[in-house]
Amino acid sequence: MLTIGDVEILPDQRRVLVAKKPFNLGSRAFDMLELLASARGNLVSKDEIMRRVWPDTVVVDNNLHVHISAIRKMLGASSNRLIAVPGRGYRLALEAQGSASESLSGCAGREAGHTRTAVQSNLPSPSSTLYGRDEAIEEVIGASESATLISLVGPGGIGKTRLAIEAGRQLVDCFADGVWLVELSRVATPQFVPCAVAEVLDPEGTSDCPPLARIAASLRGANKLILLDNCEHVIQAAADVAAAILAAAPLCKVMVTSREPLKIAGECVYRVRALAVPRQEPYRHDTLETSAVQLFLDRARAIDSRFALDEPGIALAALICRRLDGMPLAIELAASRAATLGIRELAANLDDRLQILTGGYRTALPQHQTLRATFDWSYHLLTPKQQAVLRRVGVFPSLFRLDAATAIAAGDDVDATDVLDAVCALSEKSLLIAEVCQGAIHYRLLETTRAYALQKLADNGEARRSEHRFVSFVNASVGGALGSAGADCDRTSLEQFRVRLDDVRAALHLIASSCSDRTLGAELLITAGPFFFGLGLWAELQQHACATLAAWNVTHERALPAPDLSIRLLMAIAGAGQSNALIGTWAGDQRAGAGDRLALSGPARRNDCVARRTAVSC
Repeated sequence: MLTIGDVEILPDQRRVLVAKKPFNLGSRAFDMLELLASARGNLVSKDEIMRRVWPDTVVVDNNLHVHISAIRKMLGASSNRLIAVPGRGYRLALEAQGSASESLSGCAGREAGHTRTAVQSNLPSPSSTLYGRDEAIEEVIGASESATLISLVGPGGIGKTRLAIEAGRQLVDCFADGVWLVELSRVATPQFVPCAVAEVLDPEGTSDCPPLARIAASLRGANKLILLDNCEHVIQAAADVAAAILAAAPLCKVMVTSREPLKIAGECVYRVRALAVPRQEPYRHDTLETSAVQLFLDRARAIDSRFALDEPGIALAALICRRLDGMPLAIELAASRAATLGIRELAANLDDRLQILTGGYRTALPQHQTLRATFDWSYHLLTPKQQAVLRRVGVFPSLFRLDAATAIAAGDDVDATDVLDAVCALSEKSLLIAEVCQGAIHYRLLETTRAYALQKLADNGEARRSEHRFVSFVNASVGGALGSAGADCDRTSLEQFRVRLDDVRAALHLIASSCSDRTLGAELLITAGPFFFGLGLWAELQQHACATLAAWNVTHERALPAPDLSIRLLMAIAGAGQSNALIGTWAGDQRAGAGDRLALSGPARRNDCVARRTAVSC
């Protein structure tokens, strides 16, 4: 039996106990653990692991990283005993790491002839549990094996800094001269970036020496990992310093956190993902096992140890974490509010998240103390045209393509080329998420980013105009899809409409809530009718028809203001009286060639499709 902290490894039984309880590690991970333990602290190369654990199979590094991550999770508080040696393999320290560091070999810096007297690092001690990052830490460590520059990129509040520090902590034994953190968020201007780096790497150096020369001199022959944290506001200066470090010190590596890449040669970009959130079922037994909900509960209980949730409360916690996109900062702020307001009050007011999600740690960076400050930080780093495009594409509730962004955002000194450039820049800066859908690149905003963009749109007095462009674009795109599909909606056109369905719903909601663009709304509803039928959404179509009629202030009791067949068709769809007669008369007129009487409709074949399908359902 081998003991590591509260972990007991029983090789003869192929079992692992954690705190005296069985732990399901998995056969491959156990084979790997057994191999590492048998090495008694010595390095086990990746090739050796592959030969022993997968003797007859060719596997990729990701397979190895998954099982290493499982072992780290099993080790828990002792996870720092499992040490990754970049470019070579892993070793398992069987003694406390401080005393073992002198007797165990394997790190690149040690082989380069360095003799370490003590582990060197200025990394802060962890102040709380890190949830849901085991796999990400392993991936970052894996990336460091081959890359000399690793950039952790993602939106504000996604947890880049915490991930970089934890990865650095697990790599500290692999660099003979330690791991050093340089915090750049408080460096106001780019010219002071080299000074900030020099003060950390060479605090006793000659002050009258140029900062870059001072950095290069301090790193000559050194084997260090340098973490440059929060680089986005001084991105060019950070790139220059990183390039200078790598040129001056071949044995050093650089890890960067930023909202966009540095864009220099040799950079490996790692996109930091959000925490795992529960699925959209009302309640699942595994809801409490998702990292987002675990973080939420941990932070809430840190504020109020009595904080507890019943089953409906857990479902609300899951909903909150989903609506906050699994963003750690937003979840921590929400947990603080839940502990003081109650989770039901928080969930009911989450539409106003930019106002209520405040009260971060006083010791946190200014841009991390409120949710709005986090987005203000990113927004103010954009050019005016990039800001305009971000505001305007906020009207899209889900996926959109570049042509859609151009249709909405172009205008008022922003042309199509500006939109193209801005969309690319916003994607690089982690404010837009790029995804492949139906073989094409689409973009979307996280829900919280969209809430901020819409607030800015309203603050700039652009909401009404952008909403009108959005409704017009949706109507034209749906009409074009039906025009190409003919009278019957084939499977391809239905799938294309399914991608647009969120846009259609958003456009109809805008019309119903503002009672504006009513004519356009009626046309959109009639245009989209065949698709709603084709997708089996008849009940939803009725609801939209009722809402559209309400915007026209038309009721069953009041006489029609005019013999407008479009309004009469909407009333039929909504379930008004004599609907079959209305549909029959209208459809007959269409077949007789009287389509021009329906000013709001569109192609006759489109309306005939609506009429025939509606008549069947009425």
